[in-house]
Amino acid sequence: MRTTLALTLLLSCLAGTLAEHMDMDMESSLGKGVVESCLKENGVSGDDLADLQTGKVKASDAKDNVKCATQCILVKSGYMDSTGSLLVDKIKEQFANSPLSAVVEKDLERCSKVKGANACDTAFQVLGCFQKQNSQA
Repeated sequence: MRTTLALTLLLSCLAGTLAEHMDMDMESSLGKGVVESCLKENGVSGDDLADLQTGKVKASDAKDNVKCATQCILVKSGYMDSTGSLLVDKIKEQFANSPLSAVVEKDLERCSKVKGANACDTAFQVLGCFQKQNSQA
Protein backbone atom coordinates (compact mmCIF):
# COMPACT_ATOMS: atom_id res chain seq x y z
CA MET A 1 0.00 0.00 0.00
CA ARG A 2 2.82 2.40 0.89
CA THR A 3 4.53 1.68 -2.41
CA THR A 4 1.37 2.34 -4.39
CA LEU A 5 0.87 5.61 -2.54
CA ALA A 6 4.49 6.63 -3.15
CA LEU A 7 4.24 5.94 -6.87
CA THR A 8 0.91 7.72 -7.10
CA LEU A 9 2.32 10.77 -5.37
CA LEU A 10 5.45 10.79 -7.51
CA LEU A 11 3.73 10.36 -10.83
CA SER A 12 0.74 12.54 -10.09
CA CYS A 13 3.09 15.35 -9.20
CA LEU A 14 4.89 14.93 -12.47
CA ALA A 15 2.65 13.91 -15.29
CA GLY A 16 -1.03 14.59 -14.86
CA THR A 17 -3.35 12.46 -16.91
CA LEU A 18 -0.76 10.38 -18.76
CA ALA A 19 1.05 9.52 -15.56
CA GLU A 20 -2.16 8.30 -13.97
CA HIS A 21 -2.68 5.89 -16.84
CA MET A 22 0.98 4.83 -16.79
CA ASP A 23 0.64 4.27 -13.06
CA MET A 24 -2.30 1.92 -13.51
CA ASP A 25 -0.57 0.09 -16.34
CA MET A 26 2.71 -0.25 -14.45
CA GLU A 27 0.98 -1.62 -11.37
CA SER A 28 -0.86 -4.25 -13.35
CA SER A 29 1.96 -5.31 -15.67
CA LEU A 30 5.01 -4.81 -13.46
CA GLY A 31 3.73 -5.12 -9.95
CA LYS A 32 4.58 -3.12 -6.90
CA GLY A 33 8.05 -4.65 -6.68
CA VAL A 34 9.37 -2.56 -9.56
CA VAL A 35 8.21 0.70 -8.04
CA GLU A 36 9.44 -0.25 -4.61
CA SER A 37 12.75 -1.35 -6.09
CA CYS A 38 13.23 1.92 -7.99
CA LEU A 39 12.36 4.05 -4.98
CA LYS A 40 14.62 2.02 -2.69
CA GLU A 41 17.44 1.79 -5.24
CA ASN A 42 17.47 5.57 -5.50
CA GLY A 43 16.92 6.33 -1.83
CA VAL A 44 13.62 8.16 -2.34
CA SER A 45 11.77 8.65 0.92
CA GLY A 46 8.14 9.37 1.64
CA ASP A 47 9.24 12.84 2.73
CA ASP A 48 10.82 13.47 -0.69
CA LEU A 49 7.55 12.62 -2.40
CA ALA A 50 5.41 14.55 0.06
CA ASP A 51 7.61 17.64 -0.34
CA LEU A 52 7.04 17.53 -4.12
CA GLN A 53 3.31 17.02 -3.83
CA THR A 54 2.75 19.78 -1.32
CA GLY A 55 4.95 22.21 -3.22
CA LYS A 56 7.45 22.48 -0.39
CA VAL A 57 10.01 21.48 -3.02
CA LYS A 58 9.46 22.82 -6.52
CA ALA A 59 9.90 20.41 -9.41
CA SER A 60 12.83 22.53 -10.59
CA ASP A 61 14.53 21.84 -7.23
CA ALA A 62 13.84 18.10 -7.12
CA LYS A 63 16.67 15.96 -5.87
CA ASP A 64 18.63 13.80 -8.29
CA ASN A 65 17.48 10.64 -6.53
CA VAL A 66 13.84 11.51 -7.25
CA LYS A 67 14.70 12.16 -10.89
CA CYS A 68 16.55 8.84 -11.14
CA ALA A 69 13.66 6.97 -9.50
CA THR A 70 11.42 8.45 -12.19
CA GLN A 71 13.81 7.28 -14.90
CA CYS A 72 14.06 3.83 -13.32
CA ILE A 73 10.27 3.45 -13.28
CA LEU A 74 9.94 4.60 -16.89
CA VAL A 75 12.72 2.26 -18.06
CA LYS A 76 11.30 -0.74 -16.23
CA SER A 77 7.81 0.10 -17.52
CA GLY A 78 9.13 0.03 -21.07
CA TYR A 79 8.37 3.70 -21.82
CA MET A 80 12.01 4.85 -21.92
CA ASP A 81 15.38 3.34 -22.71
CA SER A 82 18.39 3.54 -20.40
CA THR A 83 19.80 6.56 -22.27
CA GLY A 84 16.71 8.67 -21.52
CA SER A 85 14.99 8.36 -24.90
CA LEU A 86 11.25 7.88 -24.84
CA LEU A 87 10.07 4.80 -26.71
CA VAL A 88 7.48 6.76 -28.62
CA ASP A 89 6.23 3.92 -30.82
CA LYS A 90 5.68 1.67 -27.80
CA ILE A 91 3.80 4.42 -25.96
CA LYS A 92 1.61 5.13 -29.00
CA GLU A 93 0.90 1.42 -29.33
CA GLN A 94 0.04 1.18 -25.63
CA PHE A 95 -2.56 3.97 -25.93
CA ALA A 96 -3.75 3.23 -29.49
CA ASN A 97 -7.20 2.06 -28.41
CA SER A 98 -7.52 4.46 -25.52
CA PRO A 99 -9.75 7.53 -25.40
CA LEU A 100 -6.50 9.38 -24.65
CA SER A 101 -4.85 8.35 -27.91
CA ALA A 102 -5.05 11.79 -29.55
CA VAL A 103 -3.90 13.58 -26.40
CA VAL A 104 -1.00 11.17 -25.92
CA GLU A 105 0.14 11.61 -29.53
CA LYS A 106 -0.06 15.40 -29.28
CA ASP A 107 1.85 15.41 -25.98
CA LEU A 108 4.43 12.96 -27.29
CA GLU A 109 5.07 15.23 -30.25
CA ARG A 110 5.98 18.06 -27.87
CA CYS A 111 7.47 16.22 -24.92
CA SER A 112 9.55 13.54 -26.61
CA LYS A 113 11.96 16.27 -27.73
CA VAL A 114 12.70 17.38 -24.15
CA LYS A 115 16.26 16.67 -23.08
CA GLY A 116 17.75 17.11 -19.65
CA ALA A 117 21.31 17.18 -18.35
CA ASN A 118 21.30 13.35 -18.14
CA ALA A 119 18.89 10.42 -18.49
CA CYS A 120 17.40 10.95 -15.01
CA ASP A 121 16.83 14.65 -15.59
CA THR A 122 15.35 13.92 -19.01
CA ALA A 123 12.82 11.46 -17.51
CA PHE A 124 11.80 13.97 -14.87
CA GLN A 125 11.50 16.82 -17.39
CA VAL A 126 9.53 14.70 -19.86
CA LEU A 127 6.95 13.86 -17.21
CA GLY A 128 6.90 17.54 -16.21
CA CYS A 129 6.20 18.40 -19.84
CA PHE A 130 3.24 16.01 -19.92
CA GLN A 131 1.89 17.56 -16.74
CA LYS A 132 2.26 21.06 -18.17
CA GLN A 133 0.53 20.10 -21.42
CA ASN A 134 -2.40 18.51 -19.59
CA SER A 135 -2.78 21.34 -17.08
CA GLN A 136 -3.18 23.84 -19.94
CA ALA A 137 -6.01 21.88 -21.52
